[in-house]
Formats: sequence, C-alpha cells, structure tokens
Amino acid sequence: MPSTPSLTIADEAERKYAAAADQPLPDLAGLPSVDTVDVDRIGLSAQYFDTADLNLLRSKITLRRREGGDDAGWHLKLPSGLDTRTELHFPLGDDSAEDTPADLSGLLRGIVRGSPVGLAALLDTERRRHRLRAADGTLVAEVVVDDVDAVREADGSRTCWREIEVEWNSDLGEETITDFLSALEERFAAAGIIRSESPSKLHRVLGDLIPTRPPLAKGLVPIRDYLATELHTLELSDIAVRRDAPASVHGMRKAARRLRSALQTYSGEITVDPTIVDELRWLGRRLSPSRDLEVQWKRLADRVVDIPVESHREATRARIDEYFSAKSEAARLEAVETLNSDRYVDLLTRLEAAISDLAPATEAVGTRPKVARKELLRALEALARKVSRRVAKVGDAADSTERDELMHRARKGAKRMRYAIEVIAPLRPARTGRILDRFDDFQDLLGEFQDSVVAREHLLDMLAEQGHIAETSFGLGILFRIETEIGDAQAQFLDKGWKKSYRAARRLWS
Repeated sequence: MPSTPSLTIADEAERKYAAAADQPLPDLAGLPSVDTVDVDRIGLSAQYFDTADLNLLRSKITLRRREGGDDAGWHLKLPSGLDTRTELHFPLGDDSAEDTPADLSGLLRGIVRGSPVGLAALLDTERRRHRLRAADGTLVAEVVVDDVDAVREADGSRTCWREIEVEWNSDLGEETITDFLSALEERFAAAGIIRSESPSKLHRVLGDLIPTRPPLAKGLVPIRDYLATELHTLELSDIAVRRDAPASVHGMRKAARRLRSALQTYSGEITVDPTIVDELRWLGRRLSPSRDLEVQWKRLADRVVDIPVESHREATRARIDEYFSAKSEAARLEAVETLNSDRYVDLLTRLEAAISDLAPATEAVGTRPKVARKELLRALEALARKVSRRVAKVGDAADSTERDELMHRARKGAKRMRYAIEVIAPLRPARTGRILDRFDDFQDLLGEFQDSVVAREHLLDMLAEQGHIAETSFGLGILFRIETEIGDAQAQFLDKGWKKSYRAARRLWS
C-alpha cells in the first residue's frame, strides 16, 4: 500500500484474563525488570464495525473507531501470531462515525467482498491502567483493569463485565518478557485470575452470532480444517499484499497452492465444484510474477559477489537492480489489480461456501455418508505413483531444455504431495512430522534447481537488451555459467532425493 502520512503500523503483544466484577489486582510491585508502577484512569468509547455476516470477526479482524485515551482514532487489528496482532491506526479527523477511512476500506475488500460495513457494537470502557517501568524509565508492560459496558447493535442487548489485559514491550527481549510474564501469572493464579476464553472484547459481545459448522463424516474433518485454515491465511495475505508487506505475495500464493492441492488430491472424497480449482490456478498464475521477481532479484543480487573481477561487480549489480525494479513494480500492480477484480472476490465467496458445506454427514453426502481413513491414504498413494512416473521421465530427457521442463513437472507433483500429507497430518501426527521433513529436503533441492532455471532466463533477457557495457556483459555471463552449474548439480540428486521421500511417505499407506 502506498505510504500514507496519517497511518501508523505497530505490532502489539497482549494477553487477556477473566475477572469477577469486584476482582482486584494483586500487588504488581517487585516483578522482574519492574522498578516503578504508575496508575491512572481513562474513559474509552469505541464503535465496532462489521458486515451483517460478521466477516471481519470470523476472520479474527477488528475494525473500530475509538475516542479517549492516548490512541484515539480508527484501529484495524489483524492477527499475526500467538498473543500478537498488527494494528493499523488512523487518527480521528472530521470524519463521522460511519466514514471508514478509504485506505482501511481498501485493505478489507477481500474480506468484506462487497458487503456493506456497518455498526456492530458500542463499547464504553472505564480503564484503570498500571504502567510498569524499569529503573531507566523504559516501559516494561501495561496491566489494565477494564470495566466494559457493551451494547450489541443487532438486538440492543447489553453486556457488562470486567477483564484484565496485559500488554508488554516486546522490544525488551524474549528472556526478559518470559521471566516477567511467568512471575505475573503466578501472582494472577494465586489471586484466582485465569486466561480469558474470549480472544477479544468484540468476540465476547458477538461471538454467539457466528454460525457453527455442520457435522461432518469423521474422515473429512482434517480436510475441512485444513481448507479453512488456508483460506484464512489467504485472506490475511490479501491484506498484506495490499499493504505491500514483505513476503506477502509468497504467503498468498502458497495458501492458494495448498488449497488447490487439497481439493485436487481428495476430489474423490469431497464434493466441490472443480472450477474452483481452475480459479485457484488462475490466482496463482496472476501472483507468480511478483513473487518470482522478488526471489530472483535477491538471488542474483547476492550472487554478484561471485564475479571474479571486482571492478565489474558494481556495474553488474546496477544493471540487475534496474532490470528487476521496473519489472517488479509492474508485477505488483498486476497483483493488486487481480485482488481488486470481481473474479477474485467471486472465487473467495465460492471457496468459503464450499468449505462451509463440505460433504456434511447428512443428505448432502448422498451415497457416501462416511469417508474412511484408508480412502484418504489411497488417494495419497495414487498421487505418489504419479510423482514417481514424473521423476522417472527426467532421466529420459533428450536435452537440457526437456530435462528442465520435466524437472519442473516433478517439482509441482512433489509439492502437491507434500501439501496432501499436511492435510491428513492430524490422522497420523507422529508419522507425518518425519515424512514432511523428508519432503522439505526434497523441495529444497527442486526449488534450488527451478530457481537456477528461472535465473538463467532473466540473465538471457538482460543480455539481450541493448546498451550493455563490457563490464555488465562479462558479469552477467559469469552469473549465467554459475546458475547453469547449480542446476546441473541439483539435477543429479533427483532420483536419490525422491527415493528417500517416497520411502518415508509409503509408511502411511503400507
């Protein structure tokens, strides 16, 4: 996303704790790294927004407009890890409560998918804030006691409760924070304060409105859980791509591949429109240029140090940067254009519906009310045989061009198989962990080979362009030779690498 002067982005790390209405805090003095405790009171008023179907809440995203306190403004909170979230903040302007800043609305297009965003809840909070500081004045953490008065917009129902939040300064280092939190939770436990079951205030107010999933045949539960997780990753990666966050296209393309792989591999066990697979393939192709250019730019830029003539390195690096800079900007615009298209929004809508309705254990299952574990493993075994045939064909290649194409096909098959194993991992967790490690090694081998192939294509493109000086021609030629040697070396390990992976995977179905 283009730089916006009013936008600030920060990562926050916090935990929530349940507390009775009259629950006092234990003494916070003397905790590790804490020298002083400052206490004040704040009144906060927040309006929370969502679609009628709670698309944001179901994606663990919070959009609110808050008044009061040090950070009044519009807040968009995105999940980013265990106990952590990324918060995008816009200060309040002359906007009304209904006027979501355009930059925030644009980020959420893939989540709301054209549905209107309106007021979902009002929360008034009386906050007693404890700021815990080190001897040098550094903020270690904030521990707040919140008395919340919430009104749900849908039916006007009112809920009141007290909760405790702990937000810590993650810049202090993992060991410091671990010691602090361990000591704090010991005091909390002694006082009867436990971790909250609700991930957010808004979830406590609206969570009961989220529909539950229909029952499934037992063998399909891992497939649905896997698909739902990858769809959630795709949605969050969508926002990251729009923000131009590092590696965001890679995360989105990987989620699309995993979804497509699971739907293809287990197509005999689930009922899903096959055109969804085609659309996921389309999405991956539209995202590929941006990610591939990012990888190749770094790869060849790092490789410049291998040019033996030092005086030629600077000119070669400048040529590489010029080439990839122009192509990368065009590819990024293409990726964002894809995310803004009606076709992409339709794909997300259909995919979510397909996952929600995935072969429920009722009449929709038809003549196959049950899916046994052995059927899933049989599908995996069939895929393994297909990959084996692809690997065997590489050795029969007539020339290096055909070899490169066949290696790429083997790579795609092996990657699909790895994702298929991820899907059924909950069925045999002890075995699949070791198997996936083998496939990671094999994918590293094939990935390095494919990267060398693509690098050579870019180097040839650069060499074909006009206006080269002798230094860049020499440097690019050296890099081409290096990449050719890397590809040839990786190809020699194909058979051995696949045999190790296949032997490991065979234990799942044999």
